[in-house]
Amino acid sequence: MTKRAIIYGCFILLAASGLLAAETETVKNAKPPLQISRRTAIKEVIQLNSSDTVLDGYSKQLIGVRNLIDQYASLGMIPGKDYDIVIVFRAGGAQFLLTDSAYDQKVKQPHAPGNPNREMLEDLNKAGIKMYECHLTMKGLGYEPEDLLPFSTVVATGIGTIVDLEHSGYMEITP
Repeated sequence: MTKRAIIYGCFILLAASGLLAAETETVKNAKPPLQISRRTAIKEVIQLNSSDTVLDGYSKQLIGVRNLIDQYASLGMIPGKDYDIVIVFRAGGAQFLLTDSAYDQKVKQPHAPGNPNREMLEDLNKAGIKMYECHLTMKGLGYEPEDLLPFSTVVATGIGTIVDLEHSGYMEITP
């Protein structure tokens, strides 16, 4: 009998005896979730580039942004003082900065009348979040400046803006 056969044989015996069986009980983690440790001087540029939505047409990526800002608020962080966030809407994500009427005309995904994300975007704007729309995407999709929500700013290119902001100390995030 070879050395390898002996080792395999011992392994099979141990497994059969239950000594190598995996635990069937789940271990519960009683620790609270980790929180953000850095709570000041945060600069983030968030790329919204997907048209993916959840039920009712809400942007999955925009919900992620909202969750992040809610977490900051729960920690007592103040926008403009503790953190600065810029959202760059490009590619498929550009549709979310459309007015209600433009959204109804130009977005082919099934949705209730109007832009379902408008209210969330208005809240983000009131919280001091800057929102930029990619001009190249606008041209490609046939969007006009009047199609955009009034608090948005058109930039020459979304990717170029992200690169500029990264060189200015912003961290890029794509939820």
